Amino acid sequence: MNRKRWLALFLFLLVVALALVGVGRLTRPQEGEAVWRETLVYGQGERVLLLELSGSIPTGKALEDLLSQIRQAQKDPGIKAAVLHVESPGGGVTETEALHRALKALAQAKPLVAAFGSVAASGGYYVALAAREIVTPPTALTGSIGVISVIPEVEGLLEKLGIRVEVLKEGKLKDMASGLKPLTPEERAVLQGYMREAYELFLRRVAEGRNLPLERVRTLADGRIYSGKQAVALGLADREGYLEEAASRAAELAGLKTFRLVRYRKPKGLLEGLLGDSLPLSLAGGETQALWGLLERSRFRLEYRYPGGGLW
Repeated sequence: MNRKRWLALFLFLLVVALALVGVGRLTRPQEGEAVWRETLVYGQGERVLLLELSGSIPTGKALEDLLSQIRQAQKDPGIKAAVLHVESPGGGVTETEALHRALKALAQAKPLVAAFGSVAASGGYYVALAAREIVTPPTALTGSIGVISVIPEVEGLLEKLGIRVEVLKEGKLKDMASGLKPLTPEERAVLQGYMREAYELFLRRVAEGRNLPLERVRTLADGRIYSGKQAVALGLADREGYLEEAASRAAELAGLKTFRLVRYRKPKGLLEGLLGDSLPLSLAGGETQALWGLLERSRFRLEYRYPGGGLW
C-alpha cells in the first residue's frame, strides 16, 4: 500500500476514533459499572485496595478523581479492605474535609488503615483520621494540627516601584486580605473567626478519629509537628510501621488469610478498549499516542511539523 493510501487510512481511523470518543464521553456509565481499572501491586488472594494521597491535598479534577476512586472502593464488593498511603503536608480546608468525609464513609463500609510516608502533617494528618487505624514510620513528620493563612502585604513595595492601585468595590470588606493595605481590626476579626471555625473542626476530627477527649486534643494542637514515634506515644497514631504492615493490618481487620494489594489506574482509552491489554500501559487513555504506536508498528512514519516546531 503506497504512502497516500496509508495517510488516507490513518485520517479515516482518526476521525472514527474521535467520533467514538465524543460519544463515549457523552454516555454515562451504568450504575455499578467499574470506572477505574485495577493493577496488581503484590500478593495473591482477596483484594485490598491501595489509595494514594501524594503531595498537597488535591483540588479540581485531581480531587474528583481521588473521590471517585474512594466511592468505587466503597461500592465494590470485591474490595475487602483498603489502605491509604499518605505523603502530604496538607492543603485547603474545604478539599481536606471533603476527602475526610468520603474516606469516613469507606471506613464504615470496610476496614481502612492509613499508612504514613515521610510526611503526613496538617491536612495530611486530618485526612488520615478517617481510617480505623494509623500506621506510621517512627521518623515520619506528622501533627501540625492547626490552621494558617498567610497574607503578603505589598503596599510598601508598590509605592517604591511607583505603582498606584485603585480599588473599586461594593461592600466595605470586599478587598480584605488583598495585600494592598494593612488589615483593619474588623477585617482581622472576620478572618480570624473563619480560621477559628476551621480549627475547631480539626480538633473535633482528631477527637473523633483518635477517641481522645477534646480538651486533651487541644493541648496537643498548638501547630507543632511530631515524629511518628511521638505520635504513637501520644495516641495520635496506633503503631509504628510502613505500608506493608498497614496493608497486612487492613487484611487482618477484614478477616483475610491471604490478600493481594491492588491500585486503581485510569480507565481504558478508546483503542485500549478495542484492542484489550495489547497496548503498552503507558498509552492507556491516550488515543492519539496509541494511534501513533500503531503506525510505528506498521513501519509507516507520518511526520508533520507545525510552524512552532515539534513532532506529532
